[in-house]
Amino acid sequence: MTFSFFGQSVIAAPIQVTDDDGILHTFPEPVTRIVSLMPHATELLFEIGAGNHVVGAVQYSDYPEAAKQIPRVGGYSALNIEAIVALEPDLLIAWPEGNRNRELDRLKALGLPIFVSDPNELEDIAKALKLYGEITGKQPQAEKARSAFNHKLEHLRSTYSQQEKVSVFYQVWNAPLMTQNGNTFISRAIEVCGGVNIFADLPMTNPQVSIESILVQDPQVIVASGMGQARPEWLDDWRQYKTLQAVKKNQLFHILPELFQRPTSRFLIGTEQLCEAMEGARR
Repeated sequence: MTFSFFGQSVIAAPIQVTDDDGILHTFPEPVTRIVSLMPHATELLFEIGAGNHVVGAVQYSDYPEAAKQIPRVGGYSALNIEAIVALEPDLLIAWPEGNRNRELDRLKALGLPIFVSDPNELEDIAKALKLYGEITGKQPQAEKARSAFNHKLEHLRSTYSQQEKVSVFYQVWNAPLMTQNGNTFISRAIEVCGGVNIFADLPMTNPQVSIESILVQDPQVIVASGMGQARPEWLDDWRQYKTLQAVKKNQLFHILPELFQRPTSRFLIGTEQLCEAMEGARR
């Protein structure tokens, strides 16, 4: 891109950013046609003022309201390769956990550049805001959003992380009974709130666990998100185990999945809800 400065032509430096796969991407100018293959990337792009650059998105890209109007290009079960190609994107933003490798490989083979975003730490959300700002030329808006995120995260940490430790079981699903280990942003949220993920040491990211193992661990808090807006019925199935600390103190909590399963700025709303709920286990 060339600019005129006091009558002199100046060629702007190319944009260079490294994704979460360690791949360096170079763009001659800000990207204006993005296909987002994950709802949280769509949300973050809108937050930094680049929502109009998103020409395609996957299912559940539903925040903010304007995101619902973006053409769909598939979802977690499958991507519509033909629809993606037809949109002529400058860039795809992909999530390894949510997108199938063979589909991403096919898109790469078609010559489409793929920027991998795989946030595992809370700081990775702030990092994504910064990178998306650089890619789209929205650095001022991105820096404002990043600063606000970091400020709220630090406030939550300083308020809760040094309080009396509380053992927490995060339930992903009921059949099979699944949780998350310590290498996830949800587990980091538990730590921010002064909690201990009872399955943090398991090697798999989303391991299956047994009811017996949870009874042995006897968590003080059980929290779940489920798949929709309603509190999952299976969360209250724990009430039959009356010796559990979480049951005795009525510490069974539901946090909306859009606030606790997406690595976006709104994730801190879900984190704050968890922190406030966990206070009951300390009484």
